[in-house]
Amino acid sequence: MRARVLLVFALCMTILAGLSSSSRAQEPPVFELPEVVSPGRRPQPAAASPASVSILTAPELRRLGVRTVGEAIAYLPETVARAYGGPGSLITPSIRGSSAEQVLVLLDGVPLNSLLAGTVDLSTIPIDDVERIEVLRGPFSAIHGSGALGGVISIVTRRQAAAAVSVGGGSLGVVTSSVTAPIAAGSQARISLRYDAAQGDRPNSDLRGGSLSLRLGETAPGGAWDLSLFGSTAARGAPGSTPFPSLTARQEDARAAGALTVQRTRAEVTDRLRLLAHHETLAFREPLFAIDDRHRATAWGAEWQRVVRITSARVVTLGTDVHLQHLTSTAVGDRSATVGAWYLQDDRALGARAVLSVGVRADWHSTYGFQVNPRVGVVSFVRPDLRLRAAAGRTFRGPTLADLYYPFDGFAVGNPSLRPEYAWSLDAGVEAALAPRLLVRATAFASEVADLILWVPDPSFVFSPRNIGTARIRGASVELEGTPAPTWTVRASSTWMAATDAGTGADLPNRPRLTGALALSRALPGGGSLTVSAVAVGGRFADAANTVWLPPYATAGVSAQVPLGTALLARATVQNLFDARYEPVQGYPAPGRTVLVEVLVRPQAP
Repeated sequence: MRARVLLVFALCMTILAGLSSSSRAQEPPVFELPEVVSPGRRPQPAAASPASVSILTAPELRRLGVRTVGEAIAYLPETVARAYGGPGSLITPSIRGSSAEQVLVLLDGVPLNSLLAGTVDLSTIPIDDVERIEVLRGPFSAIHGSGALGGVISIVTRRQAAAAVSVGGGSLGVVTSSVTAPIAAGSQARISLRYDAAQGDRPNSDLRGGSLSLRLGETAPGGAWDLSLFGSTAARGAPGSTPFPSLTARQEDARAAGALTVQRTRAEVTDRLRLLAHHETLAFREPLFAIDDRHRATAWGAEWQRVVRITSARVVTLGTDVHLQHLTSTAVGDRSATVGAWYLQDDRALGARAVLSVGVRADWHSTYGFQVNPRVGVVSFVRPDLRLRAAAGRTFRGPTLADLYYPFDGFAVGNPSLRPEYAWSLDAGVEAALAPRLLVRATAFASEVADLILWVPDPSFVFSPRNIGTARIRGASVELEGTPAPTWTVRASSTWMAATDAGTGADLPNRPRLTGALALSRALPGGGSLTVSAVAVGGRFADAANTVWLPPYATAGVSAQVPLGTALLARATVQNLFDARYEPVQGYPAPGRTVLVEVLVRPQAP
């Protein structure tokens, strides 16, 4: 696969370089793309990156009426959100056919993936204070290290906010409230509190939870500092799947994440030091079977990065990371790990119309050793309104502590000799500006994944993880985004993907071949908006043997924001408008039609 990837990529580079060199000098591109951070771990114009990345901004999130990051990512191409029920239920991501463990989730730069299981419940991250969500897909996620085999979801919170109070309620016993306030008038600092409760759509699916978010900092000539803190806690019922329901299983979880970033700029050099921490606790109790599992994980880290502008046409980025991880668990006992990495990225112009990006990252883990992941990409502006890009690289996902150390208990045992999963990936795309503020993107992608970790039984029927899986992923997507008319905003996407077992040819479970989404918004007088939306997911197999088929489904929604004066705003959202009945995951039915109404009080209108 590596040879094929490099051969195809070399052909793409030759074509793009030829297009670039044959183009005469023109005015700067008309693309109005926002700034991104995730592709190079530094701020850069999205148009200058060969990465495949989509961005959801705060205004879009408000118009959609979504409440959590898990609900929001369903509107992006090549991305699937797997929901396990109604309000407060688990939501996990999949990018380009990946598992949830193969998607790295960052909150203001802090990795949130569980040390035990490697996943993140995206239903626990509200969007109230989110400035933007960046979803990075494919080979350019190599610079982020372990867990980013399929991609990265980077959540950036806002630093400034006007004072606001909201209260709301709706179907399934949902009650929600939030308070946001600037810490000082005119400062780059705010604090937010949120509380949510729900009775749920099934017996024992209730939720009680809250979160606190703090962001402050200061920017001055030659330097800046930033502090981000986030905490959440929740107690909920765990009803289980419909074939195996439970009226007594309960779960309690809590999270605290924080990052302190200091940046200094001198002439053409920018240095950034980030100190970060993440603490997570989880308790699962099932009295019926005398189960009382408790897990407590803590990760500390430091990251240093230097960005050097060597010339007006070349920027070099280098950095290093160190992370200390510790887990205390009734399942795997006391376990610790040390992780280190360094990376180097070189971005340079090729003539007047193209940029070449070459990078490499080396990781070291105290248990499974070294991993080296290169990436290379090129972007070319054939015309000011037409951009071509291509990228290739290697990504990986290290085994979790559960994979390595799960204790023998009669039916399962971990495997300390596991190797990381890895993938060689290639993507190529074209972006065209249909109008100054309306873009269409088409992307084709392919991956060969090896050393997949699968839990399989031995002759005595004891399950153990082994590096025996391989997968082949092929796909393409089309995305339309922007403002087709002064009062209209659209985001639409469609994805075709075949994710198969390379050995048997069977579809990987829970990977639909077709997905699509649409959100169409119209601005209303006085700062309001009306949005109609839809999400469609094609049929897919629920098991590796391809014997259980889950039919396709589509849902629609409507969200409205209506000003009720200068200080009041009413919001109403209807999800699953036509009351569709379906199971996103086998055994976990989605709720029917739901309605949520909120009133937002803004003493100082934005």
